Amino acid sequence: KIIRYVVMVFALGVFMYSAYRLTLIYIESKESMEVYDEVKNMFITDGADGGQETDEQGMTISNSTGGSQFVWDYEKMLAYNSEALGYIRQDNGDYIDNPILQHADNDYYLNHLANNQESSVGSIFVDYRIEEGLEARNAIIYGHNMGRRVNNIMFGSLNWYYYCDDDPEYYKNHPTLDVYVGYKHYKYYIFAAYKTEAEGGWTYTYSFENDEAFLKYVNDSKARSRHNFEQAGEITPQDKIITLSTCCESDDKRMIVQAVRREEIDDVPNVPEGAV
Repeated sequence: KIIRYVVMVFALGVFMYSAYRLTLIYIESKESMEVYDEVKNMFITDGADGGQETDEQGMTISNSTGGSQFVWDYEKMLAYNSEALGYIRQDNGDYIDNPILQHADNDYYLNHLANNQESSVGSIFVDYRIEEGLEARNAIIYGHNMGRRVNNIMFGSLNWYYYCDDDPEYYKNHPTLDVYVGYKHYKYYIFAAYKTEAEGGWTYTYSFENDEAFLKYVNDSKARSRHNFEQAGEITPQDKIITLSTCCESDDKRMIVQAVRREEIDDVPNVPEGAV
């Protein structure tokens, strides 16, 4: 009877602790989603026609969602967080819809939101060693692979570029990203998706000795890619790329999605005179 009693008490303790942890996770997730919505709603304006403007190739060049439209305002973002470099969106912002930040180290935004609130959800941020930020030849950008508890936001959808059970054609149907760099809006085209080592891999190279080294890096990335992204076109030494990095199912691997900057979209209003 004593043994049975001890086992019951132990099991009850485990249950209560598990319930406590799950409650904390739920509360943190809810708070994180509220901050996430708060940030993205700063740039949503009403009264748009609900459609999507497209270019001659039929690619989306402005983001709108059911009568509302995303309108980037860098001044507003800086007022919210002075470490903001820009913003990144995928399609209508169903998953990737986040400011891009940069701190003095690579640890802070692993567990802080854009409003500087502590949270395991973290933020999307550029490697602190890259002085040029999003204007670097290869801007390395990190973000957590968030699951269903927070609707796969952040970089939770990047793994789908490698393989997606629900949509094997996902990589074809989502070939671009909208990246706002300071006061400018660019369309980026994905050119590679692959898995790499979690620490110290060549993927995280951000400085290149010359043009040849940069092109070799690009070609090596394409060679490792699970898919061929034809719409990205040929990448030249004059191009700038971004490397998006997040976790995958293996602790010693990272999911990498890389994209090249293409056309600039002239849809950012109220740009201060002389702003770059």
